[in-house]
Amino acid sequence: TAPVFGRVAAAAAKLVESSEKTSAAALLELTTLVTAILYTQGETGIDGELTPLETVELSRPETRMSARLMKRLQEALSTTGSGRLEIVRDGYEQGAFGDLRLIAPALAGLDDTYSEIADFVAGKILPLYGPAILRELQATFDPRGRGGHVRRLTLMHQLDPEAARVYVRRALEDGSREVRIAAIGCLGDSPDDLAFLLEQAGAKAKDVRAAALRALGGSDSTDAVKVLCSSIDGDDLALAVEPLRASRNAAVSAALLAAAERQFDGILSAKDRDQSKLGKQNERLRLLLECLRGRDDRLTEKLLLAMFGRAERLAAVRGEPSGKDVLERLVSIMAAGPEGARSVLIDAHQSLPPASLGEAFVAACRSRKPAEVFKLFSPYLAAKVKEKAKHRDPAYGKREAIAELLVRGAGWWHYERDESDQYDFDLRAALDPKWLDLAVKLGRLDLVQALAVPGHAKAGALLAKSFRQGLKSREDYELIGLVSTMIRVGHPDATDAAIELIRGGAKSKHSYSYYWLGRLIPRLPRDEALPKARSAVADAARTGRRPASRLRHRAEGFQVTAAA
Repeated sequence: TAPVFGRVAAAAAKLVESSEKTSAAALLELTTLVTAILYTQGETGIDGELTPLETVELSRPETRMSARLMKRLQEALSTTGSGRLEIVRDGYEQGAFGDLRLIAPALAGLDDTYSEIADFVAGKILPLYGPAILRELQATFDPRGRGGHVRRLTLMHQLDPEAARVYVRRALEDGSREVRIAAIGCLGDSPDDLAFLLEQAGAKAKDVRAAALRALGGSDSTDAVKVLCSSIDGDDLALAVEPLRASRNAAVSAALLAAAERQFDGILSAKDRDQSKLGKQNERLRLLLECLRGRDDRLTEKLLLAMFGRAERLAAVRGEPSGKDVLERLVSIMAAGPEGARSVLIDAHQSLPPASLGEAFVAACRSRKPAEVFKLFSPYLAAKVKEKAKHRDPAYGKREAIAELLVRGAGWWHYERDESDQYDFDLRAALDPKWLDLAVKLGRLDLVQALAVPGHAKAGALLAKSFRQGLKSREDYELIGLVSTMIRVGHPDATDAAIELIRGGAKSKHSYSYYWLGRLIPRLPRDEALPKARSAVADAARTGRRPASRLRHRAEGFQVTAAA
């Protein structure tokens, strides 16, 4: 009945019914009318007492990103299909998740059907936001749920253990099996938890016992220590490795060392040569050794050195796993153990089998000067090998052990490296420049790609030569790796090499080459690469042998990437 609101209704209807050409004018008309009404007839404020809004500080700074990247991340976290994990990882590495618009999609990612994405979101992304996301986690938590609700409970406990206790208790009382196990792992922060954890440590279900033992690992109470010590000699040793390794309680440490020494002596003196029994004894010793990983006290060092002093006898023990397998575990523990044990291992590198030589190399990189490491271990890389019988030649195994570590530790495609390949120090920084000189001299292209640095003329020449030769055989994966390295070191031919791959990609048999090429383009120098990339894409669209629709789709993808 009010004429002014009749005009608002008419303007709204006009906007809803407008076309693409008239919608802008209709929107402006409606907005102007509503704004005029608010200014002339509306009121601001409300009667009552002003109280501050309850807020939680967000621990991430504001981040701006393109709409294109935002859309890719939102789709990766809300859809299904392959390739999404790489998109999420790339966004995380670029710091994109500081943008507030990605909080809701990241929270929804906890329930992703692909568990690796959900675990990555829970472990890497959501902790960035701190307590600000607690309310949302609490509101969407269902103790009877699975996957995503297990992650929610764990996150709540990680962000605020005290506030999470009510949800932990609720999960213990009324939760699904998975959520209950996660809840048990969240206990241990209060003395009131001890009685319940001790009870669960004797439960029938193996996963429940494992969770209880992990929680007890952080307690120094007499009863908790007693349970941990019992697990050393009992059937739950495999379940207790993690808490035993983390515990620094004197009684637990003494029990561990005594058990490992008894087990070692028992294996060497065993008269029963039954393969099955020996295998079980060897596996138990491997578990006990794993419990010693990371310890650097004098008693641990003494035991490790005593065992290593009888390495030959240990290696001769049969079974599955065998004494050689136990020796590999011993060497691995020494490489990350006390300084004295590391030093003995490094000095004994010539006596080590190929499977253990890499551990001595990593230990040397961790504690010796780069020049000394090169002097000790470079001969293995330069050794002459009987190529016809290389798999029976120990020199070949040792050469490749060092080469593999150089490639993994200083890998040339860092975004492909698995977390298991990471060290607690920068391996690339611990390497002497002579390693690259040697790789060039030997013509080891894999090592040159891993170790190449800007300004190394011989390495740059080898990369360019290998690229030109590789164009003849057209192995896209190898060529893309070469170009990636050339871009990383600022090779003057990097842009032209990338453009050559784009031009040849129109005739490639492999679709994956387009994916990797798309990742290379943004790393090129923009002013030099953009015109050339656009020209190459246009040429590929005209001359490519692929069906027009597929080629056009890929060409458009290249243009989008190049424009970014």
